[in-house]
Amino acid sequence: MWIEHVDKLIGALGPFGFLVLGVAAMLEYVVPPFPGDTIVLMGGIYAVRGEKPWWLVLAVVTAGSVMGAFINYAVGKWLAKRFEAQPGRSFFGLTHARLEQVQTRMRHAGPWLLLVNRFLPGIRGVIFIAAGAARVPRFNALVLGAVSALAHSGLIIALGMAVGGNLERLTVLVSRYQYAVIGLLVVAALGFGVRALTRRRESAVEP
Repeated sequence: MWIEHVDKLIGALGPFGFLVLGVAAMLEYVVPPFPGDTIVLMGGIYAVRGEKPWWLVLAVVTAGSVMGAFINYAVGKWLAKRFEAQPGRSFFGLTHARLEQVQTRMRHAGPWLLLVNRFLPGIRGVIFIAAGAARVPRFNALVLGAVSALAHSGLIIALGMAVGGNLERLTVLVSRYQYAVIGLLVVAALGFGVRALTRRRESAVEP
């Protein structure tokens, strides 16, 4: 199992193993498919084993998450500047009109999305790209992101301690959690899609 190899690597690196945990938390924002949550779970394992202080693991993975959020925020600001300079072009399949829609939504629901972003696997990084594009104040965005990361990572580490540091059992629990959240996001997206189509048809029928 790959997680066992990561566990051995972190153990062999000693104090530098914290760097692996921090980078994993950062990559989960920058490269969404990266299984950072599973690696963060190891913080609970180490706390049970007495190998690394849980509070230091929590601080490191929270800092890594904030760094990843900062990178995505910077990407969002870069995209917004590109569109301002060349409004007729599209970047990465995103049009200027679509960007304006994202900016409007982010200004309305942005604080709440930033506050829960860490609990939304797969789209958490996109939320910070949208925040940067909408020019949400960087300090506000990163503080809300830090609060979210602290709560999420603390929960996962506590979960790891609660199950006695059983890595296999812990991985299964987090996988189920992630699939459940992704399922809810899919259902929500379908609901919004159906609602938008219904409104469009009603508008077409109206004289």
